[in-house]
Amino acid sequence: MVPGSRRLDPTIIVICREELNWPEAPVGHFPMRALQYRSVKLPARRILLACVLTILAMAGDACADSQDLGIVRRAAEAFARSETSDLPGEVVVEAGTLDQRLQLGACASLQAYLPPGSKLWGRSNVGVRCQHPDRWSIMVPVMVQVMVDALYAARPLSRGQPVVDEDLVVHRVDITQLPAGVLTDRTQATGRIPIVSLAAGLPLRGEQLRGAYVVTHGQSVQIMFPGDGFTVSSEGRALGNAALGEQVLVKAASGKVVKGRASGVGLVEVK
Repeated sequence: MVPGSRRLDPTIIVICREELNWPEAPVGHFPMRALQYRSVKLPARRILLACVLTILAMAGDACADSQDLGIVRRAAEAFARSETSDLPGEVVVEAGTLDQRLQLGACASLQAYLPPGSKLWGRSNVGVRCQHPDRWSIMVPVMVQVMVDALYAARPLSRGQPVVDEDLVVHRVDITQLPAGVLTDRTQATGRIPIVSLAAGLPLRGEQLRGAYVVTHGQSVQIMFPGDGFTVSSEGRALGNAALGEQVLVKAASGKVVKGRASGVGLVEVK
């Protein structure tokens, strides 16, 4: 055995291969065709028998003390489900299968963890490690799907034209496979303005839409200067466009240029 593991010592395989001229095989795999070598001489047969008995005995011990890979897989899956339970939508988690040829020492207590820099979103990995009686660690592939109702363009959307409800269609999709910022509620899109023309069938993202302008360039606006319990107002002219809550420059009647926040139609608040 290899010290600290349950794998067969590759030295045994190499010696047997050299002595009996076995075909190449992965380390730890016994070439069963060697059992059909009936024409080898007696000394070689004895070497063959010794190799077979040694390898089978070691393999038996390894199987008896090996970790159930299904338990490792379920530990990773349970961890991923727990960590993603607060995500919006319907979360579906499935751990991938592990190579059944993998030999790990039986573990009394498994610990699942998220590797540094990893995120349980789409294709990911969960680490599973053992501290006792053996020490080992393995990465288990995990697929995390988040099924939500996402907004799509039901028809071509023109730049600058407000979105109406008929422009939208909802599809149930795995949002982990879509770009970040995809909208999931009709109220996030209706009344907003596409900043670029959008083809039908595309998912809608917040960055593609802006609010309708409540202040437009050249418009006469009311400039509000709120104070402690009072407000002073004056006339001015907008030097740019702004949706509700956006910043805009305005030129006061005195000629001074100030920056304020669009607080309503034709209203700019300066603090």
